Amino acid sequence: MRAFLVILFAVVALQFVSADIDFSTCARMDVPILNKVARGLCITSCSAQNCGTGYCEKRSGRPTCVCSRCADGGNVPLDQLVKGKGKGK
Repeated sequence: MRAFLVILFAVVALQFVSADIDFSTCARMDVPILNKVARGLCITSCSAQNCGTGYCEKRSGRPTCVCSRCADGGNVPLDQLVKGKGKGK
């Protein structure tokens, strides 16, 4: 019972600590050097969603990755990745 209470306290404390931390791809878009890294992460995220490009924008005061020039479906070839698994390529 004591271990459960300790774990519960740790989870609740983590919620309060991480409430101010933003884990989005564009979280560091306002930092001079890291803005290029944030843009690259945004483009990569959008590419996985089969979009041509992506831009970091502030929406409702939060940094958000906005994708554009999107098509249907994703461009990650999961069938090819699964086929190649275990073949020693």
